[in-house]
Amino acid sequence: MEWHPQILDYGEALMRLLYPASCGACSSLLELEEKGICVACRIRLARLRFDPGRALLDRPFKNLGKAWCLYPYASPVKEILAGIKFLGKRWLLRVFRRDFEWITPLLALEHSYDALTPVPLHVSRLLTREFNQAEIAAEHLSAASGIPLMRGILKKSVRGPAQSTLGRRERRLNLFKTFEVPAPEKIRGKTFLLVDDILTSGATAEEAAGTLRKAGARRVDLFALAATIERAPALEEAVS
Repeated sequence: MEWHPQILDYGEALMRLLYPASCGACSSLLELEEKGICVACRIRLARLRFDPGRALLDRPFKNLGKAWCLYPYASPVKEILAGIKFLGKRWLLRVFRRDFEWITPLLALEHSYDALTPVPLHVSRLLTREFNQAEIAAEHLSAASGIPLMRGILKKSVRGPAQSTLGRRERRLNLFKTFEVPAPEKIRGKTFLLVDDILTSGATAEEAAGTLRKAGARRVDLFALAATIERAPALEEAVS
């Protein structure tokens, strides 16, 4: 039996009345037609997104070929990603659905990838959090781009302190030999696009890419939802 759209709208309105939904960025109550984040934060998000010329980051890397990014790590992206990572609101990744579709032609212009693979979590952290936000982002990007998703080719075998609690030098030391490739024959000669949520110093992505390349991967690039940038004052002007 098919339900009339108006009945479905009444049902959702009743659910919102009983269980009010709040914006995943600013925490204001959402209107019935708003999903995930409010209209005001969605507008801020659209203004914040990198244009095509800045989506390919101009940073020197040792093990990575190139790095792609959608946003600078600033509000409201910071609050959305914090809600996903620390509050378990994995559905907020759907806020970026159109962004995954937007970045796909840019990826295709630069390189052809054999597969996407997420930056893994250590199993103990995965059990605590119950999901890997990088893997969910990779699922969305795979659906938008058609690039196959390969899970489990990279394993985080050592758990150290959270990278966000460490300085730049400590981050590199914390990640030394922390990843491994369980089945090198599956990646030999292939090109990969690593997927992560946030690029900060780049230490995690560099160590992961280095591990893949030592195991035989031909090329490893990176896609991240957000990246820290140096010019904070200019950023504040852009999003005000």
